[in-house]
Amino acid sequence: MSYSNIRGGGMAGAEVNDTVFIPQGMTNEEQSYTNRCFISEQKFKEMFPNGSQRRINTNYVIVNNKFILSAAPTGNVPVRNIMLSRVQRDWMQVGTVNATCNVEIYEPELLMLTSITLVVDCFKAGSDGKADAQSVIGQFLSDYDNQILTPGQVIAMVAFGNQPLRLKVEKIQLSPDSSNPKGTFGMLSGITQILLVKAEGSRLDIETNGDLSLKSNMFKIDWDFENMGIGGLDAEFRDIFRRAFASRLFPPSLITKLGVNHVRGMLLYGPPGTGKTLIARQIGKMLNGREPKLVSGPSILDKYVGGSENNVRMLFREAEIEQKQKGENSGLHIIILDELDAICKTRGTRQGDSGVGDSVVNQLLAMIDGVESLNNILVIGMTNRKEMIDDALLRPGRLEVHVEISLPNEEGREQIFTIHTAKMKKNNALDSSVNLAAYAKETKNYSGAEIEGVVKAAASYTFSRQIDTKNLTNMEIKPDDIKVTDQDFRRAISEVKPGFGAVEDQYENYAHNGIVNYGSEFEKVANSGKLFIEQVKTSLRTPLVSVLLTGEPGSGKSSLATYFAKQSEFPFVRIISPQDMLGMTETAKAQRITKAFEDSYKTPLSCIIIDDIERLIEYVPIGPRFSNLILQTLHVLYKKTPPKKGRLLILSTTSNPSVLRDMDLMDCFPIQVETPSITKKSEFKAILQELGAFSSKEAELASQYFNDRVTIKQLIMIIEMARQEKGDPVENLKYMLTEFQLKHI
Repeated sequence: MSYSNIRGGGMAGAEVNDTVFIPQGMTNEEQSYTNRCFISEQKFKEMFPNGSQRRINTNYVIVNNKFILSAAPTGNVPVRNIMLSRVQRDWMQVGTVNATCNVEIYEPELLMLTSITLVVDCFKAGSDGKADAQSVIGQFLSDYDNQILTPGQVIAMVAFGNQPLRLKVEKIQLSPDSSNPKGTFGMLSGITQILLVKAEGSRLDIETNGDLSLKSNMFKIDWDFENMGIGGLDAEFRDIFRRAFASRLFPPSLITKLGVNHVRGMLLYGPPGTGKTLIARQIGKMLNGREPKLVSGPSILDKYVGGSENNVRMLFREAEIEQKQKGENSGLHIIILDELDAICKTRGTRQGDSGVGDSVVNQLLAMIDGVESLNNILVIGMTNRKEMIDDALLRPGRLEVHVEISLPNEEGREQIFTIHTAKMKKNNALDSSVNLAAYAKETKNYSGAEIEGVVKAAASYTFSRQIDTKNLTNMEIKPDDIKVTDQDFRRAISEVKPGFGAVEDQYENYAHNGIVNYGSEFEKVANSGKLFIEQVKTSLRTPLVSVLLTGEPGSGKSSLATYFAKQSEFPFVRIISPQDMLGMTETAKAQRITKAFEDSYKTPLSCIIIDDIERLIEYVPIGPRFSNLILQTLHVLYKKTPPKKGRLLILSTTSNPSVLRDMDLMDCFPIQVETPSITKKSEFKAILQELGAFSSKEAELASQYFNDRVTIKQLIMIIEMARQEKGDPVENLKYMLTEFQLKHI
């Protein structure tokens, strides 16, 4: 058979005889099994200048205006020759003696195969052989992906086990979305349904009753993650497909034979704004057939007795009816439950309600995997708080597939930026200075929703340039002048802060006087900080590093901790301080501390500062009194290793290490760093000069009066008091050191 009503693109500017080739046989057997034709490397470069950048099998030629093949270069053929296998020559009725053929470039139309029926036999008719149908289907899809096939075409293939096979295309079916659904040829893709039929009289041992064909028509063939608005989640989609959909592509008889049940539910969890709801919605767009049911958890609740449970049953009603009517041939019903934690909290934890929440959980458990469980459903639940979901709902047989939708990495962030700026780029509204890759690098720990916020904020700066606030009623809009620039994106990134990012404003609160390098003692501490920061980043054996900064009150422990956190450049930083928890109960404090740690586990590199531990645990020496709940919470969290590949640096400060020792908390800190006080004249002088309060000569003279120890906080206070007094600043400083007795802690 031939391809009818098709035209080759030809070679622009080429002579007529440039399309005339001399056919010859293959020079080695391996080439015969590729179903490709081979031309010289020189001719290939002339015909396909960008051929090396294309995917394999996508350089097409049309022979004699009838037969389309994928071309490939080879180094052992004359420039005017084309290598064809014996099977190809027989199919095209082309000889090798005194024969020529016309070969032109072919630009394919969008003609995608949804199914293809192949008649399979041993390559040598009448010979014996054995092959596995699943392996043949898998290898055929792999070896001939992107090739254009037509009924009557014969393909030689070597199956696993070195079994040569002869495959003849019997019939094809094209996608309804194709440019010509009734065409006589189409392109093979990874989701084309393959049906094997054994040739009449064949002695090949292979099961080809059609039951082994994949039901690839479950999926649309033209879906693309970026077109669907999803970026940075390729790995998660692969997991979802493998766990939840792979078994449903196979016929029910095979699944029954294997004794495997389909996955009935999955849970998507992760930080807010990472795309859980978006994924669930787009899964429905990937599938042919009925739309999924998307339900918000709180909307299931009803004010009438039994109404909430009935709402759950109604979600599954259509699936129940269809399963009773069609049994194993029933279609897939997808039910998406957003904000699942609103209705499926752990039973027995609610206080003061009528038990409706527990009843809803029980009803949902029964519908998914109860006495009369359904096998034609897929329930997708979504939540930010996986730990709140009832354990019975998360076991195998129910929502057994747990997929974490985490914060996107740099590559994922660039994809998300590309998605949200696609229309800007299409309409020429992006300035040439815009660099999406650079923005992706700078937006560490940004969620997909926050990146969308950055794009909207950048656009708002563009709009503001078009607005005359003094003449809002008579503005002239110039569409050609609307350009989003690099500066707009930079300002937007500084404006939109990530929920799981560093807390820049808190840095200033704890180190508003900056960090003063006053000598060798400070440098020792600073170098120690660099070492354990580097250890967290690079060590494979210590993903958790806990450091305790000790020292007298006012020695700069909190400032040093924030300095180390800022120097680390970790994308996630949280500061836990007693001053931020005034008025909170012990339980509320423990929950806030726990949440900070739980959030840190969601990012690859994190730093947590726990400032003034003894105040945090409410220690009072009279009694003594402290909060055992907060103490035990810290005990556990200090030693809890981050899950997966997470790395965590914990920086804690205390002015009373003996108290922590009595509470057995010192064992949680393998690294203890003492923050020194000012004890040397050279250190005293260096600080005076660094703060700019005294000239070099004045600092030298003032340092002669220093002969004791003082903390950095006290010294700054003394210097500022001396500056407020009139007269000689050196004498004022001397007076402050002696009269107010501030030289002692």
